[in-house]
Amino acid sequence: MNRLFVILILFLVIVTLPDLLQAKEDAAINHEIKITIDPENHHLNVQDTVTIHKRHPGELGFFLHGGLNPSSPTPGVRIVREKEETGEVPIEFFKVKLPLHLKTFVLKYSGNIYHPIESFGKEQARGFKNTPGIISKEGVYLSGSSFWYPQFNNEMVTFNLEIELPSEWDAISQGERSFHRKEKEKTIVQWKSPEPQEEIFLVAGQFIEYTKQGRVTAMVFLRTPDKELANKYLNATVRYIAMYEKLIGPYPYKKFALVENFWETGFGMPSFTLLGSKIIRFPFIINTSYPHEILHNWWGNSVFPDPNSGNWSEGLTAYLSDHLIKEQQGKGIEYRQETLQKYADYVLGGRDFPLTEFRFRHSSPSEAIGYGKSLMFFHMLRLELGDKIFIAGLQDFYRENKFKFASFDDLRKSFEKVSKKDLKIEFDQWVKRTGAPKLRLSNVEVNPVRKSGQGVDFSNGVKKEIEEYVLTALIEQVQKEEAYYLRIPVAVTMKSQDKAYQTVMTMDKKRLELTIHLPLRPLRLDVDPEFDIFRRLDKEEIPPALSQALGAKKILIILPSSANRELLKAYQEFAKVISDSGPDAVEVRLDKEIEKLPSDSAVAILGWENRFLKNVLSAMSEYEVAIDKNEIIIGKTRTLREKHSVVLTERNPENKDMAFVLIATDLAKALPGLGRKLPHYNRYSYLIFEGDEPENVVKGRWPVLNSPMTAFLPDKDGKISRVEIGKLSAREPLIIIYSKNED
Repeated sequence: MNRLFVILILFLVIVTLPDLLQAKEDAAINHEIKITIDPENHHLNVQDTVTIHKRHPGELGFFLHGGLNPSSPTPGVRIVREKEETGEVPIEFFKVKLPLHLKTFVLKYSGNIYHPIESFGKEQARGFKNTPGIISKEGVYLSGSSFWYPQFNNEMVTFNLEIELPSEWDAISQGERSFHRKEKEKTIVQWKSPEPQEEIFLVAGQFIEYTKQGRVTAMVFLRTPDKELANKYLNATVRYIAMYEKLIGPYPYKKFALVENFWETGFGMPSFTLLGSKIIRFPFIINTSYPHEILHNWWGNSVFPDPNSGNWSEGLTAYLSDHLIKEQQGKGIEYRQETLQKYADYVLGGRDFPLTEFRFRHSSPSEAIGYGKSLMFFHMLRLELGDKIFIAGLQDFYRENKFKFASFDDLRKSFEKVSKKDLKIEFDQWVKRTGAPKLRLSNVEVNPVRKSGQGVDFSNGVKKEIEEYVLTALIEQVQKEEAYYLRIPVAVTMKSQDKAYQTVMTMDKKRLELTIHLPLRPLRLDVDPEFDIFRRLDKEEIPPALSQALGAKKILIILPSSANRELLKAYQEFAKVISDSGPDAVEVRLDKEIEKLPSDSAVAILGWENRFLKNVLSAMSEYEVAIDKNEIIIGKTRTLREKHSVVLTERNPENKDMAFVLIATDLAKALPGLGRKLPHYNRYSYLIFEGDEPENVVKGRWPVLNSPMTAFLPDKDGKISRVEIGKLSAREPLIIIYSKNED
């Protein structure tokens, strides 16, 4: 996650000055900072030589963390404390009065910065924790939101940073390490950034360093020795930088470092990433979150999103990392379907907003829009322009905006330049509008038509009429809002043909009457079969999933009154965790207090002992699932109930818009861990966990059985069969550089 917008929002809340967030194309200030850190006592001592590159009227203002008491030994410089702001971070505003032609002066200050790590946002169950700044014996984290250095009206900065720490400690910042020496009593390290930056980060801890030299230095800083793990990340760093240089342009910094943090984070800073101890040891991270953080050095950490017009960097980064790697693995369709499902499940009434208002992820709805809708927009743009032009647009955007603030309009200008097309309609409807199109397919008919001027075919000695077929259908946009301009992919499966007929229909009104001439009898019609359009999916296009319960606006949690005391208490605590995982309104009741399951809210049924257990299992009758006292059977997978916890989802038969979820176990000790983990598995229909930890051993998604975007058509005898979709044309990934040997 890019930390940029968290800092900018903190500025707005705390300071609220009129021009605080003006974009600056060139660095206006250089800092030459010498800092001594005493982690044990939360203390820092700083000397900052500030150089102002722009003209000034003899007076400047800056913000600094409260209690640091700045002074200046520079002759003629006077510092006046103007006001104090209280909030998450206590900050003070100072005026610096300078001789008119003086541009360089020294500030000295010292004091403590210690803000304990706390849960961030509503979804505490997902483990989002943060601090605006902390100096402690566990580690040091200082950023722009810490106000640990003087900040002049949010000007872009360059810097040289010299850090002195205890001998067993080390420190990391942006840019290039220019000096590094460990002595008996202390460590001295210098980092320099001639590249313009929005803020200055300083991270410190007791690290073991691993390095791989090259044109770009790959570095890993771990809190415990692990050469094998470090080498995996070093090799992945080299591989991903090479891939993105080929796709976008030269890597903008001299190094990239993986830094192990002392709490669970996924932060991307310029030229390094700060990941938690558990996160970096998950085997999938190296091919999911890690390339995402590396790519942020192009998008977000060298081309900076203009904070006044929406954060485009998260969606573009997700598309060129998370989606691209799934595409390389042959799972692009599944990834897009899950992306659209998050939007459908989480972005309900009152939760939507346009991309121009997205700043940073703070909830599942904001993630579904700022990451999901945005990445789907870039996917549609790529399909419209073609891979070659799309890549050229990315490269032009990077060249033109490196180390500058850029907006969605700047993206549009680059793509219009290379494509010679007017893209205003596309950008306006996806970036500035709230909402999404919703499609409906109806009136699907097939009629044989005899070919003009031809009669019969005697091939193979058999007399038969030569016919073609006309397939007609109606596609409608049924959202309340005005029509979107869409390019709708259509696939037709024909008799005796392995490969489907594919075409793309342009739709700029609410109704599109589809007419397709085919040489063979069509047996199946699919609209948007590869989930290429950003749209609100119909509930029947989406497998039941945990997200439909956790994303509901209202949920009823039903506890098993007949469970033993220990287990019931554990379920009660578990219900509190679900309450923090997303639903706006939560009601918790015992099963004996409920006469009938509601149809106007999601329902979570807890416990094998719950008297509504049969209702959930009955609702799942169309899937291959069976449960008895000894065994859980899902498809061909059989699992003993003993020492296992199970999660099953389905829709309420009386209201398909509402979800049922069954969560049951005999292990009271497993429920706290299950509560922490479930939000990370929200895309799945069913889950089985083993033991008290608990560890996931089975996961999957129910099949989509009745998609309204699919129509099955009669054969010549009028019989309708549910034939498989014909083979679709293969698509090449945007770039093919991927190795599975680091999985």
